[in-house]
This record gives sequence, structure tokens and C-alpha cells, in this order.
Amino acid sequence: MIWTNTSDELLEILTPYSDWFFKQDLEWLNKLSKENPKNTDTMDNALSSHYLQAILDLDGRHEGYPEISMSYDFNQGGLPGEFQEKYMNLTNELLAFLGARNQAVHVYYPPTGFMSWHNNWNAHGYNILLSYTENGGGFFKYRDPKTHEIVEMLDEPGWTCKVGYYGRGREPDKVYYHCAGTYEPRLTLGFVIPNLDMWRCMIEDISGESADHLS
Repeated sequence: MIWTNTSDELLEILTPYSDWFFKQDLEWLNKLSKENPKNTDTMDNALSSHYLQAILDLDGRHEGYPEISMSYDFNQGGLPGEFQEKYMNLTNELLAFLGARNQAVHVYYPPTGFMSWHNNWNAHGYNILLSYTENGGGFFKYRDPKTHEIVEMLDEPGWTCKVGYYGRGREPDKVYYHCAGTYEPRLTLGFVIPNLDMWRCMIEDISGESADHLS
């Protein structure tokens, strides 16, 4: 997983949404996140090395999705009127801008929200993650598939973009264990793209730079 730049053109789509969103009363979203059926443990435990080892020990029995989480995915529905309208408008703008067919996740994390270690091998492919925190209080961790080093990527204030590849079970050198957490309200929008050339084109749209070197 690596950082990539976020173009002014893309920020013109994202910024009005985040400016509006974080001025709203988000207590109802905090409540939904805490009531998530997967919210069964603390961030410290779900993002710990001990929990990661437990998921690794499951081997092929891990489903791929996070098994513990305090968050709410807007793709589930249940949004009140203006939130639903803004969410749909942003989604349609991003799909048109990126040339993507669908948005995989549109997740809100409350303060101390998180997703536990998981590997997404049930939704493998090239991915793009757009995240927002006002003050940079969020983070993303991953286990390097080759070196097994744990790498932590700290948010910067505002919108950031990460890109990478989630491998399948039959690609053991590309299976990508990762987790995320935050100490302030955070949004993450995710896209999974099956085709390398399409993924590169989307990154070029996002960053305004060539992505020919990425694979």
C-alpha cells in the first residue's frame, strides 16, 4: 500500500462533501457505529499483534472481511434524507470521475472507531482508498506480504489517498492483512478494481500523475 497525490480536480468533488458532513450533528452515526453487531471488542485488542496472529492462525478459515468493527458503512442504507442525498450525489460524481462501476465501501468511523485485522481475500483486486480526518487523527496498518513487517500509515489532515492490491488465497505472497482506526471522526471511501490498466487510469485521474510504474 502506498500514498498517492490527490488532484485539485478530485478535491473539488470531495471537499464540499467533507465540509458539509463534518458540520452536521453526527451523534446518530456514532450510535449506529457503536451498535454495529461486530463491535464486540476494543480497538486496542482488535488491532493488536495478538489478534493479528489469531487471524493468521485461522489461515483459509478467515472469511476476509473484518470480524470486529466499530464503524458504519453507508452502503447499508438507513440514512436520513439529506445524508442519503449527499451520499448518493458524491458516489455518482466519483464513479463518473473515476470510471468505476461501484463503490465498495463508504465508511464512517466515530472517535475510537476501527476495523480489526483482516485481508479482503474474498474481495481481491486492485484498490483505492480515499480517507478524511480533519486533524490527521486516523491511521492504517498493514502486514507486508513478503517481509511480514507491520507498517503504520498515519493520516494527514484533510483528504488522502492510498492504493494497493489485495491478493487471493492462491497468491500467498500478495495476501494483504490490514486494519484501521481513528481518534477522531473519519470517512473512508473504497474502490476495488479487477483490471490493472483500469486501476492505473483511475490513479492518474486521482493524482494527476502517471501511474505506469505501479503494479
